[in-house]
Amino acid sequence: MQNPNFKLNLTEEKGNFAEIHITPLEKGFGHTLGNALRRVLLGNLEGSAATHVKIDGVRHQFSTLSGLQENIIDFILNLKGVYFKTEGDGPFTVKIDSKEKTTLTAGDLVCPAGVSVTNPEHVLAHISGPKMALKGQITVAKGIGYSPADEHNTDEIGLIPVDSIFTPVIKANYLVESTRVGRRTDLDMVRLMVETNGTITPLEAVKNAAEILSAYFTQIFDPTFTEEETVKTSLVTGDDQSIEELGLPTRVTNALKKGGFVKLNDFSSASYDDLLKVKNLGEKSVKDIIKKLEKKGIQVTK
Repeated sequence: MQNPNFKLNLTEEKGNFAEIHITPLEKGFGHTLGNALRRVLLGNLEGSAATHVKIDGVRHQFSTLSGLQENIIDFILNLKGVYFKTEGDGPFTVKIDSKEKTTLTAGDLVCPAGVSVTNPEHVLAHISGPKMALKGQITVAKGIGYSPADEHNTDEIGLIPVDSIFTPVIKANYLVESTRVGRRTDLDMVRLMVETNGTITPLEAVKNAAEILSAYFTQIFDPTFTEEETVKTSLVTGDDQSIEELGLPTRVTNALKKGGFVKLNDFSSASYDDLLKVKNLGEKSVKDIIKKLEKKGIQVTK
């Protein structure tokens, strides 16, 4: 069995960019490690991003607001470029209040404890109306990779879903070069070039990616797999949590309670048709409920 003996060397660091060398590696392991780390860096690290936005006086994303130079779609596109750093599980509520400013930047957002912005100079909107104040709130949550707005749909009027870019890594590339140790000249060196959004350092990002890969490889030679049916049974029969845990809109939650669904285990014998019979619940709401239940390990029969 081979015993890896290599180091991570931080050779260059400038702002949120860093070049990290992994060396020396046995021949062939340069591409093995470099490619795996790059893929995880770009798509599997946890981060925080806006998932919803609610603006005073705006009902949907196709609205316009008097005194705001950008339309709401452009404002949402700008919002996607704000980098949030969070501590805790969330979700978090960030307030929008332009306070009669002519240019609203990410640094003007009112963040709660545990939330900060790493690119405060990022411009969100330009305001030209006399004494016009842009007000609202942004929901910030944690996630992995990329989540389209369709996955955040809600029935609440005025609450607009946002495409969420959770990954904290902006760029990640690697090169493999030959290196030598003593008389051996057939060894590999990986040059990792990583740029983050400032919520974590490039070195932290690489180490987090390595931890994720390690967990997957450990599952191959030392599996700790739990049978799916066992998980379902324990959740369905023993889960006594309130339906508030699903994070549904207040209107949908109230409708479910009136229909007799108060705890999560009330859904254990429910079917799709049973949910459709609940007063004030449409087909779209039922589909959203089922998606939330599936995340809790609860299946609703068709």
